[in-house]
Amino acid sequence: MSWSFKIAFTTDCLAILVALYFLISDAVRYSSSSNGALGGVTLAMCAWVLLCYFLQSNGYKSIGTALAWIPAVPLLGYALILLMMIIFRPDFK
Repeated sequence: MSWSFKIAFTTDCLAILVALYFLISDAVRYSSSSNGALGGVTLAMCAWVLLCYFLQSNGYKSIGTALAWIPAVPLLGYALILLMMIIFRPDFK
């Protein structure tokens, strides 16, 4: 597996784990009445990641890597913006 695929795959898996954390924590607090869409998106993202891994492991390396990067690019952009907000500490007044 290439480094490019590993970075994109790890980013996608971390996004799934964060979404699962929000689903489980809302379910524990009984405030999960409006999380139906998040559950569906999380399942769709799991299927997407499995498809990328399947393609990568069965010889379609470029397609698997490209599909893994489609959700990873906005996720990494969002992470960069959050990191910049933490570093520069805006006071949101």
